[in-house]
Amino acid sequence: MEQILGVAIGVVLVCLLLSIIASQVLEIMAAFTAKRAVALEMAILKMVGDPGLYQKFASHPLIETISFEPAKLFGFSLARAAKPRPTYIASPLFTRVLLVSVAEMHNLPSTDVTAIVASLPPDSALRQKLGAIILGIEHDSAACVSAVEQWYDGTMDRVNGVYKRHTQTWLIALGMALAVVFNANLFLVTQRLWTSKDARDAVTATAQMYACKGDQPCKLPDYETARSEIQSKLGDELPLGYDWRYVQHYWQTGADPEHGGARTIAGHWIFNFAGWLVTAIAVSLGAPFWFDLLNKLVNLRLAGLKPDKATPVPASGGTAVVAAAAISLPVPPDDSATTG
Repeated sequence: MEQILGVAIGVVLVCLLLSIIASQVLEIMAAFTAKRAVALEMAILKMVGDPGLYQKFASHPLIETISFEPAKLFGFSLARAAKPRPTYIASPLFTRVLLVSVAEMHNLPSTDVTAIVASLPPDSALRQKLGAIILGIEHDSAACVSAVEQWYDGTMDRVNGVYKRHTQTWLIALGMALAVVFNANLFLVTQRLWTSKDARDAVTATAQMYACKGDQPCKLPDYETARSEIQSKLGDELPLGYDWRYVQHYWQTGADPEHGGARTIAGHWIFNFAGWLVTAIAVSLGAPFWFDLLNKLVNLRLAGLKPDKATPVPASGGTAVVAAAAISLPVPPDDSATTG
C-alpha cells in the first residue's frame, strides 16, 4: 500500500508542477491578447444589440475607470484592438450604467426600466429583451432592476463557460508542449517510481513541502518554484528531460536493422507520444485539482491507514463473560490435601 501511495504522490506532484507552469503561461497569453476583455465586450454588445449604445456604455466614467489597455510585447499589442476595455463588470454596475446610457440617448428624465422600455423603438432588439425580462413585474421597479441584473449574470455564466472551454483547449496544447520540452512521459515516471524506493522517498519529501500544515495559509507554489523543482529535484530522481548522449546514439543506431529498424523507431515514438498525450490531458485538469489531490494523498500517507475496529464477541446472559473470568483466575491450592 505504501508503494502505491508513493507512486500516486509522485505522479500527482509532476502533474501539479507542470499545471502551474502551463497556467502561468496561459495567464501571460491572456494578458497580451486581452481575451477576457474581448469576450466581455462581445457579450455586452450582443446583449444591447446596438453598437452606438455600447459605445456610450463603454465611455461612461464608471466603466472607463475599470478599463485598461492590454499588455504590449516589445511595444506591440497582440490584441485585436489596442483600446481600454474592462475585464469584469459587476451586475449592479452594468444595470445602472446601461439604464443611464439608454436614458441619456433618448433624453429621458428617469432611469425606470418600464419607462425606458416604452421609449425604445418598437423594432429595437433591446426593447424586446427587456420587455420579456420585466413581463409581469412592470409595476415593481426594484424587481425590474433585479431581473436585469439576473439577465446579465446568466449571460456572464455562459460567457465564462465558453472561456473555460477555450482555456481547456489551450491548456491541453500547452501541456503537450511542456511534456515534449521536459520529456514528461507519465508512463516512464510511473515505472521509475514503482521500481525505485529512493525516487519515491525523494519525491514524497518534495511533495510534503506543498502540504497544508495546520492553520498555515494553503496556496499554490509560484511559477519559479515549480520550474526549479522540476529542474533541480525531480529531474535527478525521475526520467524527466533528455540525455543528449542517448539521443545522439539513438539517431545513429535507431535505423540500423540490427536494432529493430523502422518498427523499433515507430514503436518508440508511439510510446512517447502516448505518454506525452496523457501528460497533456492531466495538465488540462488545472493546478487547483492536482494541488487538492496532492494534499489529500500526503495527509493520508502521514496519518496512515485507519485501523480496523475490534469485533465484539456476543454474550448470552453474561455466562460467556463469567466463564472467561473463571478460566483466567488462578486455582487456589487444596489445604485438605496438604494437611491429611
